[in-house]
Amino acid sequence: MTLRRLFAINLFLALFFGLSCALLPRESCAAYGLTANTAALWTTRLLGGSLLGFATLMWFGWRSATEATRRAIAFALLVQDSIGFVASLEAQGSHEMTALGWSNLVLYGLLALGYAYCLFVAPGRTDVTS
Repeated sequence: MTLRRLFAINLFLALFFGLSCALLPRESCAAYGLTANTAALWTTRLLGGSLLGFATLMWFGWRSATEATRRAIAFALLVQDSIGFVASLEAQGSHEMTALGWSNLVLYGLLALGYAYCLFVAPGRTDVTS
């Protein structure tokens, strides 16, 4: 797995979830079994905007020609995905979300592991040609 491939996978996921949250916050909340009150809708839209911002980072990471830039973006995404994993674990442990909440836990966990692998286990695999 190269950073370029990981950026592409993450970009697709971030676009899907970001657009869903930003444009369809009520439906996004309902899918997770959450009450769509004013605060939840506002927070869901903010999450969507943040995910779209991260998607922009992934786009630039995917297109970047310099290893230092790719590694810096990958580290930022490692932090974001690690925090997302912990937050999703806590939310799913509250038993207030539907089973769909497990998908967030799995996705954040796999992405964090992927970035950690690319940064610390196989750092030479950051090339843009694969």
